[in-house]
Amino acid sequence: MQTKILALAAIAALICSCTSGEQRFTVRGNVTDSLAFQPGSLVYLIGEDGPIDSCAVSQKGTFTFKGEIDKTRQLVAMLRFPGRDRYDDRFLASFVPDAEQITIDLDYPATVTGSPLTDAINDFVEKVSDIYYEHETNIGSLTMGGSYEAADSIIRARTAKINDYSRETFLAHTDDALGLQAFMNMCSDMDAAGLEELLPQAAEFIRDDEDVQRIMKQKRAASATAPGARFIDVTGTRADGSPVALSEFAGKGQYVLVDFWASWCGPCMQAISKLRDYKELYSSKGLRIVGVNVWESDPAKGLACAKEKEMDWDIIFTSDHSATENYGVEGIPTLILIAPDGTIAERFLGEEGLQNALAKLFE
Repeated sequence: MQTKILALAAIAALICSCTSGEQRFTVRGNVTDSLAFQPGSLVYLIGEDGPIDSCAVSQKGTFTFKGEIDKTRQLVAMLRFPGRDRYDDRFLASFVPDAEQITIDLDYPATVTGSPLTDAINDFVEKVSDIYYEHETNIGSLTMGGSYEAADSIIRARTAKINDYSRETFLAHTDDALGLQAFMNMCSDMDAAGLEELLPQAAEFIRDDEDVQRIMKQKRAASATAPGARFIDVTGTRADGSPVALSEFAGKGQYVLVDFWASWCGPCMQAISKLRDYKELYSSKGLRIVGVNVWESDPAKGLACAKEKEMDWDIIFTSDHSATENYGVEGIPTLILIAPDGTIAERFLGEEGLQNALAKLFE
């Protein structure tokens, strides 16, 4: 009886040992730069929520981290030394802890070996970059020569190719970190409907990712305020502090061009002269311009900017993010053209296409 118990215990120990080995990773790293040996220098293991572990570099320039294997997340090994600038991109490496033995060389440029998913992510990023820059010179030449339609055609084809490759990659990796990266890569150019079709196929960790949820919320709001939908009211204050709402202007029998802007936004400032031209050209023909000041760290900056730039049109100064959240604004300037009946006629990220749209309406 005792022999049988000992045998069972040995089998149980063996199973536990094997299971433990399969679930743990070990990072063996090295860094030989003199910065690693300064007093106070440490190598950190960093996750999405911040540092997980840290250790000093040995006299031989080595360091070690251990943890649970997890193919759903990316970690960063980084050397921090006294005086390191936050934007210093040396001595750091991103990796997926998907294998038992991973080797990291933090000497610049850092390298990771032994992690299949890390290799796959690097290959994905490199191919996307290759597709993006494949015709960049040609696009620039066409744009400089005024052949905008030809340049736009190449850009659209490039975007489609990147999205197709990202979709293919995502569908092959719906349960790991590469799948999350491929999905995020599609988010910039796909609308809510396209993303909604793919998202149910993703593992729970992708669906629950904070960035994915934030982007999907923005995409759904943009879809709900696409051309043909009724405008959503925006409330705030005038320069004198009195309350004002977009509904005071929109849906009142004239076209309203809504400009979401901020004082710190360079393209927003560049658009002011064009908006002034549109006001001069088309206000007598039924166009009204309404600015919506958003995303200011200090509301006084928006007020001062409007005065300094002599924005001589109605402006709604907002104090929260409800306006941009309701319209799914992903960047500024976003310009939304509202038809006389209160439905959204067009929306633009930046000025591209706006001039032609207004010319068709009023000339």
